[in-house]
Amino acid sequence: MSKFSSVWVLIVIFMISWTNGIGYYSLKRLGEFNVNREFITMSGVSSGGTFAQQMFVAHSTLISGISVFSHTFYRCGPGNGILRDYDAACTTAGRRHFWSKTYSPKKAIKDIRTYFKKGLIDDPHYMGGKHLYVFAGTKNHLFTVDQSLKILEVFKPFIADSSVIKTRIAKANLTLPNKGKELPACSAPPDKFGVSNCGFSGALESLQFMLGHDAVRSSKGHPKLQPLIQFDQTEFFENVGRHDMDTVGYLYVPKVCKHNEIPCLLHFYFHGCSTGREFVGPGHVVRSGFLEVAEANGIIVVFPQAISSRENNIGCWDTFGVTGPLYATQQGGQVAVVKKMLDRILTKRFPKPILLNEGKTWVGKVLTSFPFIK
Repeated sequence: MSKFSSVWVLIVIFMISWTNGIGYYSLKRLGEFNVNREFITMSGVSSGGTFAQQMFVAHSTLISGISVFSHTFYRCGPGNGILRDYDAACTTAGRRHFWSKTYSPKKAIKDIRTYFKKGLIDDPHYMGGKHLYVFAGTKNHLFTVDQSLKILEVFKPFIADSSVIKTRIAKANLTLPNKGKELPACSAPPDKFGVSNCGFSGALESLQFMLGHDAVRSSKGHPKLQPLIQFDQTEFFENVGRHDMDTVGYLYVPKVCKHNEIPCLLHFYFHGCSTGREFVGPGHVVRSGFLEVAEANGIIVVFPQAISSRENNIGCWDTFGVTGPLYATQQGGQVAVVKKMLDRILTKRFPKPILLNEGKTWVGKVLTSFPFIK
């Protein structure tokens, strides 16, 4: 082998690594992408599910729908930054605790209205008619079905259309539902990756509900996945107070979206406690089911990553005020960082594709395959 060839091989090894059969690039800058701005969705599991609610409330003008897996409602708990107080108020650990009796969805609704009056969130009326998907497990060791479905009491007054709200109750533990014999059983204690075999893909079902069955279809067979990209999150920390965000996030860009020739869909997914990069690397992401759905349907997926701290040693998203009392508003550290990521992606306005020889050119085939493109 020539010296030049050896150097090239080393560069390739440096640029692309592999885990569980999924390639991922070394650290990159999060770029601008050509996306359909009318359909930006978010979802999360465990604390990530509640964080998706925080993003939705804070920036409802931009987000068209959210999905919440295995968690509880927006602004549950005292918001004092103490995890044990949050657990006492919002989980099975605190059924007899003082906060459990004094905190309710009614207070969350009051908080939303107060935040708007103070200019801390978008006008809640922008949540009207937008999609909400909720998954709850009857075997969840931390949240009862009732605690999980309290989300509906918070958002129904604002969404005001029952046809765009869907609940799925399953015999499941605290987990992200997917399907695959290699995954733990749905009702069994989840493994360290936090994804279980529930007989269906939560990623597929939730995205189909939020975006429509015509726009999101199940993949035929196993689509060839693109490398998972690691991007630098630190550039989004400037002028943000405490945020407890990892230095690295994950990004998946389907083949059809790589060159920005067509507008793709955009989705943000938030991991749960103990399943971020700090604990399991990309293990939760690659088992989530989102990569396969994304590749089959032209969906760019951003996987922001939070980290642990002295007060939050399992790396949950801040759903209890550890980064500050305004954590659930636009001024919250993590909300601000993720909003900056979204702003970066939306920075550039791309011209709409001109469809020539529909079905014959590559672009024509893509537009025919992905009906969400307008």
